[in-house]
Amino acid sequence: QPYSTEETKQVLRLSLTEFSLPKFYLLFGISKVKSAAVIAFRSSYRDRSFSPGSYERETFALTSLETVTEALLEIMEACMRDIPTCKWLDQWTELAQKFAFQYNPSLQPRALVVFGCISKRVSHGQIKQIIRILSKGLESCLKGPDNYNSQVLIEATVIALTKLQPLLNK
Repeated sequence: QPYSTEETKQVLRLSLTEFSLPKFYLLFGISKVKSAAVIAFRSSYRDRSFSPGSYERETFALTSLETVTEALLEIMEACMRDIPTCKWLDQWTELAQKFAFQYNPSLQPRALVVFGCISKRVSHGQIKQIIRILSKGLESCLKGPDNYNSQVLIEATVIALTKLQPLLNK
């Protein structure tokens, strides 16, 4: 059991309280409920009125993902201060980078946003890869403006580049 300072415990308490507020449900894509537990623990067995068609999924905006990622990063960094050999952030960054640079219409945009938010350093090669992804997204949009996946990919690359740009050498 890691030793936690009072400062870390305070960060954890405040974060838990913050995530429990209804205004933060939207960040997790569940704003149309009175309690997060209503959605989290609902099943077709216990609630016969629930069926896949009866609950309309809300879209999870990339800006919401950005906010959630930054909040989770704050929690992780607070906990890491108390654990000297902790490699959580390195592992998270490695996984985010892996999925960010691997084509997958559902995961890649989210991984790009997370990679941009949690990275503490970035290479010119990584920026070059993100610009290539942006270029491919733009090409795809030119072929058909109704391509939603391309628009999301473009938004994700812009968010990632915005977050990573300050980390580059002048």
